Amino acid sequence: MALKKLDKKPEETRETELGLSECLLDRTGFLLKKSALRIQEAYEERLGPLGLAAKHYGVLSVLEERGSITQHEIGKCVYVDRTTMVGIIDDLEKKGLVERKEHPTDRRSHAVYLTAKAKEVLAKAHHLASSVEKQFLECLSVKEQKELRQILRKLVVAHYSSTKAGERGEG
Repeated sequence: MALKKLDKKPEETRETELGLSECLLDRTGFLLKKSALRIQEAYEERLGPLGLAAKHYGVLSVLEERGSITQHEIGKCVYVDRTTMVGIIDDLEKKGLVERKEHPTDRRSHAVYLTAKAKEVLAKAHHLASSVEKQFLECLSVKEQKELRQILRKLVVAHYSSTKAGERGEG
């Protein structure tokens, strides 16, 4: 679903026209969930022509940032359980975007490497992801966008850092 160009009507008028429930608009969980769903849909739509889903983009971005690491380490970075991570890496391998190779120091593990094709796709994907975020956040001032990122980052760090190290990547 494409993001709609927002008109500049007052917020209260748009809320009334959309038929949004006032009691739900006061619930942080509802607001976070609906916002997350809408931006997820936009990512999927924009990244789809590259053969990527948002989950693929996240994993490829981690590999670009961290270099080759194990599937388990990637899962810990993106908070994805082992089984799901195997499926995501399988998808990316079939698309020719990653390769599994023997880990240099642990024979029981495989390191995951970006391919040259992945690096090309990522350059395009970064541009598309930035445009999704820009369009999604255009109803906020630059200051509000910065504040939103700071607040969301604080929430993520606070709530995920409280997860025990052994539970990371398991749920």
